[in-house]
Amino acid sequence: MTKGVLEQIKNMRGFLYRKLNKKNTKEFKRHPGANISNKSRAGQLLELKKRGELGHKPHKIKLVKKVHLKYPRFRFRPPKKFVLFSKEAPKSMRYPLINPYAYARILWDPVREERVYYVIEPELPTEQQKVLEKIREGLIQVIDVNLSEVRSPDKLMSYLEKEVQMLIDEYGFHLTTTEYFKIMYYIYRDFVGLNRIEPLLHDPYIEDLGCDGLHVPIYIVHKKFGSIKTNVIYDDAEELREFVIKLAERCNRYISYAEPLLDGSLPDGTRVQASLATDVTTRGPTFSIRKFKETPFTPIDIINLGTASAEMMAYLWFAVESGVNILICGGVSTGKTSFLNAISLFMPEEAKIISIEDTRELALPHENWIPGVSRLGFGGDETGEVSMFDLLKESFRQNPDYLIVGEIRGKEAYVMFQGMASGHPSLSTMHAGSVDAVIKRLETKPINLSPGLIETLDLVIIIAHAREKGKSARRIKEIDEIRMIDQDTGKVRYTRSFVWIASDDNYEYRGNSWILHKISTEKGIPMNKIQNEIARRKRFLEWLRNKSFSDWREIVRYIRLYRKRPEQVLEMMEK
Repeated sequence: MTKGVLEQIKNMRGFLYRKLNKKNTKEFKRHPGANISNKSRAGQLLELKKRGELGHKPHKIKLVKKVHLKYPRFRFRPPKKFVLFSKEAPKSMRYPLINPYAYARILWDPVREERVYYVIEPELPTEQQKVLEKIREGLIQVIDVNLSEVRSPDKLMSYLEKEVQMLIDEYGFHLTTTEYFKIMYYIYRDFVGLNRIEPLLHDPYIEDLGCDGLHVPIYIVHKKFGSIKTNVIYDDAEELREFVIKLAERCNRYISYAEPLLDGSLPDGTRVQASLATDVTTRGPTFSIRKFKETPFTPIDIINLGTASAEMMAYLWFAVESGVNILICGGVSTGKTSFLNAISLFMPEEAKIISIEDTRELALPHENWIPGVSRLGFGGDETGEVSMFDLLKESFRQNPDYLIVGEIRGKEAYVMFQGMASGHPSLSTMHAGSVDAVIKRLETKPINLSPGLIETLDLVIIIAHAREKGKSARRIKEIDEIRMIDQDTGKVRYTRSFVWIASDDNYEYRGNSWILHKISTEKGIPMNKIQNEIARRKRFLEWLRNKSFSDWREIVRYIRLYRKRPEQVLEMMEK
């Protein structure tokens, strides 16, 4: 067992590891280990613990010994990526989540006139359910020692599989291969995964999922169908409470009645928000999960989704490369961070980049990149806390070529705008729906910036949901160039360079760009040369779009090649 393997098992202390079943838990409290024979592996461990022979050095315990596996290895296949391309959504559809065990089936409910998302999992007859419960009990007793967390799911599954087969032999169960795989699926789901919602986390088309309390279906945000309810419902208050505690532990956070709110992220970057106390959320404990996209959206993805045009992305490419300060604004879950990540791919390969976030969401291919993440204090106070403000102050001592701030909402904005004034190109996001709203937020508390400092901002990009164009459609409503801010009135004067025409779902370039003229003056580049370069980059992005690359790193490679050898790339385009 490696140290990493030992560390994840300690982390497995959610509701399955302390209270899988009320009845069984009460029985264990009255008679610890009563259901486990002393001849079994679990029983022997319990006896050793009673006699104190295990001591306090669990790392020296030989947890896995060589055993002959009588069943094949438990494996599942990740879902294949397929395109839900139909403009008119079908009444029903079915696709794999944890293949071949769990599936999603989306059906149309004619009574309520809405779609319902069904999670289909293996059915276990009563006898197999008893076997599963017995194995769970045995596993709890075996692994409930002072171990550290296991980061590799594969190593953890290998360990669990050996223990499960050992318990099957000890208990004298006779299972077919199919029955064994069904049981191993639930062991995987509940011990390695996140219990009932684990299949939902494997759906590549789910963006968000949330539980609003007891007796309420879990709702998801589907990329094709928008917000729809599922057949997953929590009816047991204790089960839901223990699951929220398990979520907190997976996020390496603490949640209790005294501190009932959780804001954290899972090891893969998935964002989690939860509440525990019923006097805070009166329907019972709640949780909301925003899935982390491992492969970031590229500029080509943004164009394909209709979020921006090729001309707009070529314009932003030139702006980012020229060191323009950009603020991406919009409502909740409008894709601000995804768009920020996409245009950050335009940064030169050799540039030194520092990013600062509350929870890790950005994914960049640059080697010279320092991803900073804030952290909470220890013991319920500010001891050991590292805020975004602290990270931002320290970042300027590292002399970055680009600074990326996940979101500005407080005093960290002052430091970022000071950096802009010092010549450090900065990109960030903010919750606001218009340029005027942006300026008002920046000028009032808690940010409270002076008009002179706000003038260092160059571009404001407004992004919004466009549900009339699709359930999950996002559109860049406008790109505004900040010209000046009146020192007396605080009003902003700006030029709108791009605007979205909703009637035909198209983008219009207004021309006479203030920012391009500013770059032309400062860098001594003729305006007609800048315009020709943007037009050439637009053709290049359209060419990349037609190539249909499957790997986002290939697109990044071509963007970098264009920057180094544009003439060679143009020859490739002609051929």
